[in-house]
Amino acid sequence: MNVTGVKGAGLEGAGPLRYAARMRPTLRSGRSRSLPVTLGAALLVSSAQAATLDFGVSYRAPDAGLWGRVGVSELDLLGGQVSAAVGSRAAQVGYARSLSLPPLGAATARTDLAVTWQGGVRLDSRASAGVGPVALNLAGAYFTAPITDVDPLAPFAQAPADLRERGWNASLGARYRVSRDLIAVVGGELGAQPHLSVGVEGRRLLTRPVPPSDDGTQPDAAGETPVPEPAAPETVTDPTTTDPTTDLPTTDTPEADPLGVDDTMGMDDTLPDTEPTGTLTWRAGALAGRDVLGLTGGLTYAAESGLSVGVDALAGLNTFGVTGSLSAPDLLGDGSSVRLYAAYEPWRTVSSPLRTGLSASLPAGSGTLTLDASAGRTLQGQAGFGVRVGYTLPLP
Repeated sequence: MNVTGVKGAGLEGAGPLRYAARMRPTLRSGRSRSLPVTLGAALLVSSAQAATLDFGVSYRAPDAGLWGRVGVSELDLLGGQVSAAVGSRAAQVGYARSLSLPPLGAATARTDLAVTWQGGVRLDSRASAGVGPVALNLAGAYFTAPITDVDPLAPFAQAPADLRERGWNASLGARYRVSRDLIAVVGGELGAQPHLSVGVEGRRLLTRPVPPSDDGTQPDAAGETPVPEPAAPETVTDPTTTDPTTDLPTTDTPEADPLGVDDTMGMDDTLPDTEPTGTLTWRAGALAGRDVLGLTGGLTYAAESGLSVGVDALAGLNTFGVTGSLSAPDLLGDGSSVRLYAAYEPWRTVSSPLRTGLSASLPAGSGTLTLDASAGRTLQGQAGFGVRVGYTLPLP
């Protein structure tokens, strides 16, 4: 399973502002800007630019209770995109930017700063770049507050989260395209549980023959049978006026293959046409680190319709783990999406060993309604669950 970075958009926060107001000295007019005021200014500016406004309410049992948040994202500012959110537990601001570096490639970077009402701080940064056949991904985090003070559903998310109250972590991943269908992968993490992984990924395009129609013709890509064109009238050539260099009989010559491979060699014209049905991706490698040592493997099938299912496993000396996911588009209607996931990784020492969840989105009015539900078992062996309902609204 690909592991992504910590979510940066949702922050929950409110808190004992009366204590901060009592201790804060009087400042000159125009010098003080609190996070809620900054968020309000961003909302006003976003009314004239393309941005997205989002609302969310979360509940986590047994100890978190009810959370609320409001935020704005995709606000064009300072050459990039700015996001901000404020809620019942914390406030956050983020900045992302993409750069094009021809002829080398492209690079993207994002940094998120979260401040909890209890005084904790979380700083997350990640970057990615592509140079020719090489793709790099870097991520790092420094925190003096647990991630549960920022995202109540983080303990049971698909990507394992560092649940420590304070500390740091970093990760690095590199992918090298060996050939069109083969990629070499190297990755590693530093922090509470450092480890290193190496492996290869391959893919195969799956096809099926297109059944011929009743008249023996092959349907086109849209599934319609082409109508035969009327034959052109035969032209009689006078042999006394024929130029042998220009009036030679012509034949249909296939276009050259872009890879330089002659696809006509050894092919039978009577074979039926084929159409793609999906892509099968396989993974194989090894993982070694603190309290973990084993071989990894996985498969992912992605259909042309958008349906995707994947499973990954780890097996080794006193080590076992398995993760899986299923994604389906348009299951609840046009434009909707549904994703299910489950992970059992007892070898992790700073993340929840059991994580399951469901994510769904559905167009509603001018925006999109989202639902996230997750459950699992914490490091202390305690069962829990969380639910979040949100609504995103693109601003004109």
